[in-house]
This record gives sequence, structure tokens and C-alpha cells, in this order.
Amino acid sequence: MRATRNDLTEEVKRKVIKALQERVCLGKLPRGTMKAMATEFELDRGTIRELWRRFQQGCLKSRKYGRTGPTTRYTAEVVIAKIQEIPRIQRSNMRDISEASGISISTISRALKKGIIKRRSSRLKPLLTEENMRERLQYCGAHVMLTQEAIDAHHAEDIGPAGEASDAPAMARSQRDIKFCGMWDVVHLDEKWFNADKDCRKVYLVEGEEVEHRVAKSKRFIAKVMFLCAVARPREGFDGKVGMWPFVVQAPAVRSSRNPPAGTIVTTLINVDARSYHDYVINKVVPAIKATFPSVSKRIVLQQDNSTPHRSINDESLAKVSTDGWTFVVRQQPPNSPDLNVLDLGFFASIQSLQYKMVSRSVDDVIASIMVAFETLGEEKLSNVFLTLQAV
Repeated sequence: MRATRNDLTEEVKRKVIKALQERVCLGKLPRGTMKAMATEFELDRGTIRELWRRFQQGCLKSRKYGRTGPTTRYTAEVVIAKIQEIPRIQRSNMRDISEASGISISTISRALKKGIIKRRSSRLKPLLTEENMRERLQYCGAHVMLTQEAIDAHHAEDIGPAGEASDAPAMARSQRDIKFCGMWDVVHLDEKWFNADKDCRKVYLVEGEEVEHRVAKSKRFIAKVMFLCAVARPREGFDGKVGMWPFVVQAPAVRSSRNPPAGTIVTTLINVDARSYHDYVINKVVPAIKATFPSVSKRIVLQQDNSTPHRSINDESLAKVSTDGWTFVVRQQPPNSPDLNVLDLGFFASIQSLQYKMVSRSVDDVIASIMVAFETLGEEKLSNVFLTLQAV
């Protein structure tokens, strides 16, 4: 950087500071010192005052370096190279990237808009052991329907017409006659807590509007209800929704409160254990399947995860309700694999998204809003989730 006529040299700065230090009395400069120093060194009083302030802060170095001259222009290659040098743990926001790379936030923002860098999010996935991976493969392989013709075609393509191993990639080979199980007779079961409201809500406002004042006695005690849901793959004449049931009972209030007096019938949550889960599956899910499920073979597979309450449902308990030509069997999905259940894969999230569009303040409100959302949700959404499951 080229020094100009108005720049103070380091020698002049030291002389000014030394002269000021000699005039300090009881830790302070006497009145009129700044004016006298300005006259002595032929400087402005503001310059003397700024030098003294910066000396007290412990920094007399010129701040002009790096703030003058032409602005640095970063090409796309330079931006990519600088960002690649930063550990990914330090790339969570633009501020961290700017501090680590030295690139301004505005430059990073422009690079994001141009597509030079991309914003991606990642979620924690269940840790799969070797046994879990093996069970996932067995589960997926059970849904592949291989014919003898497809197996012969597979060996023929691998060996080749001349008896030699084929070097062609698998994706470049001809389509084999492989069929996948349509999951038409599989009913997915799962439970989920649904809250009356969530802590943080996003809303778009126009000028003149204000954010709604939302209050709650405690965020730990927001009304919530656990539901058991059963769905199957939609088809013509059947939307795939077998039913949804809250784990609640109607019981008289034990003691009086400011709302209902003792003896008033109120909705009470019940503990979801093996006994209650068995009761709901046998007395609610199975009758609903018999009443609404359009199965030709009448052989229904109930798929559920391997949580403790679900162990109460087995083939022996289902054999007692396998009447009127119906046959019910249970299948446990692989451990640590919630993505193999359409409810966890996306259907529950769709229900909750619709439920949050309605105001819920009590347990009864949550039940009403969830049932409305369940009935409102179209079969196209459920069908898309099943297609996503087959792509997993």
C-alpha cells in the first residue's frame, strides 16, 4: 500500500503517544491536552483523540491495509477450491464458511444462487449391524419373484454366447423377466404420538400484520395422543386406509377440577403396553380388515416393527381370529429399519402436516383433528409412499 500525504508514520504516532503519556496526571489527561498536542504536532484534535483511544485499546496498527484497493474477485474454481479445504463440520452456515475461507458472505451467497455450491441436509440414520443388514437383504429378497426363465436368462447373460464371462455392465444388459411382489395383501401397522401443537411455527405476513401471540403453561405438557394406524396399498375401489384408533378411554373424572367436576366423563390416555396393543389389533384392526379389505385370497400379512408391545401379536394369537375364510399372519420388519414401513416412511408425516392446519388445544381436539386429517388425505399420497417403499 502506498503511503499518502495524510498518513501518519509509525514514528509520528510514537512521538504523539509519548508526549501524551508524559502529561498524564492521576491516570487522566489534563483539560486542554488534546488541543495543545494538536497545535504542537500540527494535527487535528480528532486525530490526537483517536490515537490516544486506540493506544488505550492496545492497537496502533493501521487499519487501512486490506481495506483499500480493488476488490478481490473470486472465480468459481477459486470458490470451490477454498470451500473444499474447509472440513464439512465447519460448513453448516455461510458465516462459518466465510470465517474459515476468507470469502465474504455476499460472495458465498452469489455462488449459492449460481449453483456453484449447493445446500444439502442430512439426517441421522439407524446404525445397522451386520445382522441387521443381512435381515434387510432377506426382507427385500422375499419380495422378488424369480421364475426359472429369469434365472436361466441371468446365467446366459453372465456366461455369454461363446461360453465366456460377459464384461457388459448389469445396467446395460437386457431387461430380465423379474417380477416384484405388489404387497397387495400386506397391512402395515404402527403407532405414533400426535401433539396438539408444535413449539415453533413459521408464518408469512404482509405489512401491518403481527405474529400471533401463542402461549402455553409448559411446553412439556402439550396435549398429545398416541394412535394406532393400519394401511394397505390402495387399489380400485379401496383407498388403502383400514383405520386409525387413539389409545384412549372414556372414564369418569376421579377428582374435581376447575374444568370438569368429579364424575364427569372425560377422555383419558391409556398406557400402550402388550395387553392394550393386543386388544386393539384383535378387536379393532382385524374386524376393520374383514369389513373393508378387498382381498381375493383372504390371506393378510400384518407387518409391524419389533418393539416390545408388538411381541404380543404372533401367529398363534392371530389363528384364533382367522375365521370366515380369512387367514392372518404376522411379519416382523427388520430391526432398525423404519423406512420399510409406509407409515414411518411418509404417511404419518402427511397426516401431521394436515393436522397442524387445525387448532387443537385438548386431547379431544387432537383426536378430532387427526381423524379429519386421516379421512381427508387422498389415496394418491398413500400410493406414492408405497412406490417409495418399493424404491428403498
